[in-house]
Amino acid sequence: MLTDLLGRTWAIEPGPLLRCQGSTIGVRVAAPHTDSVKHLDLEILLNVDEPAGTSLVDCSTGLAEDPEEAIRQALAAWIDTTAAAALEMVEQRGRLATHLSPGTPDSFPGWHAIVGGVTGWSVDGTSDKQQWFVDTAPWAALASVITPGLDREYLNGVRIFVGQGGEYYNCEVRINGRIDEPASAALAGLDWPRSQRMSVARTFLLLVHPAEIETPPSTA
Repeated sequence: MLTDLLGRTWAIEPGPLLRCQGSTIGVRVAAPHTDSVKHLDLEILLNVDEPAGTSLVDCSTGLAEDPEEAIRQALAAWIDTTAAAALEMVEQRGRLATHLSPGTPDSFPGWHAIVGGVTGWSVDGTSDKQQWFVDTAPWAALASVITPGLDREYLNGVRIFVGQGGEYYNCEVRINGRIDEPASAALAGLDWPRSQRMSVARTFLLLVHPAEIETPPSTA
């Protein structure tokens, strides 16, 4: 899946580490926070030689009955959102994710935002929640409550997730892999589409200190 996305070969190295050949990029399994066999915690390193400042941790869950198929679903969602944003930081061609500079529409104040894709699923085949992410750019509305949770100077990963059906809902904002309770509560209070049947949507933002981006590519 990563080879298809980036067009480069990846190979297992000791660690174990899945490394993009000819680059400093690597992916490894992170410490799990659930026992579910359908859940993955993954860490992508933009520079395997400097993991402290370039590590981005996120998680993903598949829903298929078959565990192997569920893991494939989890990986696909992670690649479409988290990996796409992280790899766009390296490539910087506007091909894998969207660049939003500070002060532009739907941007994140004070940070250059690289926004991965929006993905999700629903029981009835609708995509209302995914479309809401695309139409409203909820990170802009949540920026004031997310900002206090940004604990790294140059690179912060923010994953936004909404899952709901009937009276059940699960809204999560994770900052650098950790749930941020104030931001998650603020997300729950936004006007995302409610439904009787279960549906979910997620996206991922890589917030980059503007000094680290010399000339952001056009996404027009």
